[in-house]
Amino acid sequence: MIVKIPGCTEVSAEDVGEWMACDTSDPGFQILNDDEIVVSVREDVEVEVEEELSADVEVDAGPSASEAFAGLETALKWMERQPECDHLQLLTVKRMRDLAARKRLKTAKQLTLTEMLKKQ
Repeated sequence: MIVKIPGCTEVSAEDVGEWMACDTSDPGFQILNDDEIVVSVREDVEVEVEEELSADVEVDAGPSASEAFAGLETALKWMERQPECDHLQLLTVKRMRDLAARKRLKTAKQLTLTEMLKKQ
């Protein structure tokens, strides 16, 4: 079948076998069975969890996203009333506030329905 491809008329079965086997030692192109796929996925998940935990440790070193959002919201309200503040400065603080808001939502723990009803 390979011989029918233009430019491959002199290809032998040994060449095809060599081409097929050349990527077997490359971990990005390994052929895995079902068990090996499960192990690989679990390792990837464990690495992601460890990265998230290390990121949480870094976040704990300073103010939380909620505290940053509240502070930036207060600063923005104050800056809007200052004649010296231009639009670029306000836009910068708004972007920082929006970043804190996104991070606050990302790290917020979702309450169960019963927990939510207890608070009311």
